[in-house]
Amino acid sequence: MLKNTLKAANSGLFFYWLKKSVYFFRLGVYIINLQVFMLIFGLGMKIEIKKFMSGERYVFLLDDDGMPDFWVTHFVTMKLRKHITTSSIQQYLKSIKHLKLWESINGRDLLEEIYNGVIPTLDDINALKEHCSYRASVFKNQTKTNVTDMGKFHLSKSKDKPTVTKSQYISRIAHITEYLHFCGIERVKKKPSAVQLSDALNLMKTQLKSDMPKDRLKSKQMALDKSGIPDDVFEDFVAVAKPNSEHNPFRNPVIRFRNYLIVQILYETGFRRSELAALRIGDIGTDTDNPTLSIVRRHNSKEDPRLDEPTAKTLGRTVPISKELRDLLNIYVKTHRFHTKAAKKHPFIFVSHKAKSGSHESGQPLVKQTINDIFNRIRKVNFERFWGITPHSFRHYFNHQLSKCIDQEKKAVEEEVKRLEAEGKPQAAKLYADENKITEQRELEIRAEKNGHSDLNSGRPYLKRTVIEQANKMRRKMHENLKHKAEVGVYGY
Repeated sequence: MLKNTLKAANSGLFFYWLKKSVYFFRLGVYIINLQVFMLIFGLGMKIEIKKFMSGERYVFLLDDDGMPDFWVTHFVTMKLRKHITTSSIQQYLKSIKHLKLWESINGRDLLEEIYNGVIPTLDDINALKEHCSYRASVFKNQTKTNVTDMGKFHLSKSKDKPTVTKSQYISRIAHITEYLHFCGIERVKKKPSAVQLSDALNLMKTQLKSDMPKDRLKSKQMALDKSGIPDDVFEDFVAVAKPNSEHNPFRNPVIRFRNYLIVQILYETGFRRSELAALRIGDIGTDTDNPTLSIVRRHNSKEDPRLDEPTAKTLGRTVPISKELRDLLNIYVKTHRFHTKAAKKHPFIFVSHKAKSGSHESGQPLVKQTINDIFNRIRKVNFERFWGITPHSFRHYFNHQLSKCIDQEKKAVEEEVKRLEAEGKPQAAKLYADENKITEQRELEIRAEKNGHSDLNSGRPYLKRTVIEQANKMRRKMHENLKHKAEVGVYGY
C-alpha cells in the first residue's frame, strides 16, 4: 500500500512538473512574441524627463530595456539642449521615435547603414516621408495575430489611414532630417571616405527637405488662426469663469477663485499657458499705482519640483495689469495659497487645492495640463459657443485688441495731421506725423514688445485675425449691393 501511495505521489509530482514546464514554455513563447511586438511597434520606447541636481531637465528616449538610446542622447546633448526648451526637445524625440518605428517595421538601422557607407536612397526617403504623414495609431492598431509577419508590413491602399496635420508633418521631417544628418556626419567623420559620405549626407538632407512648403511662417500662421471666434464669445467665457457665476462648473469656492484669476490673467495679458504656470509671487509688481506682472526666463529651476517645467518660450517682459487683478492676486496668495500644505516650499503663485479627499496633494505648483482641464470644464458649459476657446486662443484675442488700439491711434494721428494742415501749419503737421505715425515696422515692434518676441516677424500671424475681420466686413457690403439676392419662400422652398 505504501509502495502504491509513493508511486501515485511520484506520478502526481511528475505531472505537476510537466504541467509547470509546459506553462513556463508557453510563458517564454508569449514573452518572446511580446518582445517582438514591442520591437516592431516601438511600444517599449518611451520619452522621459529626468531632473538633475543642478535643476536641469533632461529629456531621454528610452529603448525597450529602459536604457537611453546612445545616438539620440548624443544628438540632444550636442545639438539641442543648449539652444531650445525641454518641451521643444520632446517634440524632436517624438519625431525620432516615429523614425525608429519605420526602421523597426522595415528591419532597418539607418545610422548603422550610414556608418557602413550606405546612404538612404531616394526610394527610402520617399517611403519615410509617406510614413511621417501618418499617425502612429495607423501602425499600433494592427492585429496582434500578424505580429511575427510584420517585417512584411505595408499599408493597404484600401484602408483608412489617418494623417497628421501639415504643420506636424513638416516638423517631423525637419526633426528627422536634422537628427540623421548630424548623427550621420558624427558617425563617418573619421572614416577615410568622410568627404564623399558627407557630400552624400548633404544630398540626403536636401532630398528630405524637398517638396516642403517654403514659407513655414505662412503654414504656422494658418495653424494659429483663431479668427472665427468673435470677441463676445471670449467675453462670455470670462463671465462664466467668474466665482459668482451661476454657470461656473466648479463647486469648491477656492478653486473657483483660482480658476477665475487664471482666465482673467490670460484675458488681460495674452500670456502663454506655460508663462502663466511659471509665475512666482515675486513677479507681481509692488508699484501701487502701476500694477504689473513680469515674465522672467528661469529655465532649469531647482525650486520647481515639476519635471515638465513650464518656462517662458519668448523674451522676458513686464506687462501692465489692472489694479483689481493685482489686488485679487494678493488676496489669493495671502489667504488661499497660504493655507495649503506644500506652498511654503516653493514660490509659484498658482497651486493645487483639494477638490476631494485624497485627490492630490494641496499646495503643489499647478501643472500645464490642469490649466487645459480648467478650460475644458468651462468649455463644456456651452460647447456650441465655446468650442474654440483654449488658453492660447486668448493670446490671439489679446493681439486682436492690440490691433484695434493701434488702428485707433493711427486714426487719431491722421486727424491731428489734418487739423494742423487745415490751420496752415504744414511743417508742424509733417513733424507730428514723423514722430507719431505707426508704420507696419513700428506696429511689429510694438507687438514684439507686448508678446516678448525676439523676431519681429513672429507677430505677423496675429495680424491675420484683423485682416479676415476686415475682409468679412467688405464681403457683407458687397452682398448688400448685389442686385439678385437669395429669396426665401419662393420656388416651393
